[in-house]
Amino acid sequence: MDWKDAEEIKQKWGKKFCLKGVMSVEDAKRAVDIGADAIMVSNHGGRQLDGSISPFDQLADIVDAVGDEIDVICDGGIRRGTHVLKALSVGAKACSGGRWYLYALAAGGQQGVEKAISNMKNEIERDMKLMGVTKLSQLSRKNIKFR
Repeated sequence: MDWKDAEEIKQKWGKKFCLKGVMSVEDAKRAVDIGADAIMVSNHGGRQLDGSISPFDQLADIVDAVGDEIDVICDGGIRRGTHVLKALSVGAKACSGGRWYLYALAAGGQQGVEKAISNMKNEIERDMKLMGVTKLSQLSRKNIKFR
């Protein structure tokens, strides 16, 4: 699959189009150029290249480059409430993650997933209180420290 294929799919689909696997500013700009509505900053769980750069490490640069033109979703490495709050503070519009609920599903079925969702919600609410934040709209880069 290449950029021409992605553009063709976008045109044929005719609806909202999100491109997953964006890991660089250059690719984010190309996604904008082909008319994508959103991008998912993702290294697909790092399984293609052990030790690859994490999505979060790329997120700020990508948001700065295209965040006003396209929705940026952080996908990958989201396993707890603090991860969600960090990504949103950097400028992601949303987060997605698979492992945290898939492990819960494997271990406990529907009850396991319900517990994982409850845990995530509780962590986000608790950590927002600890940060002195009452609304997600109050999150900003002032909330985190880059090293």
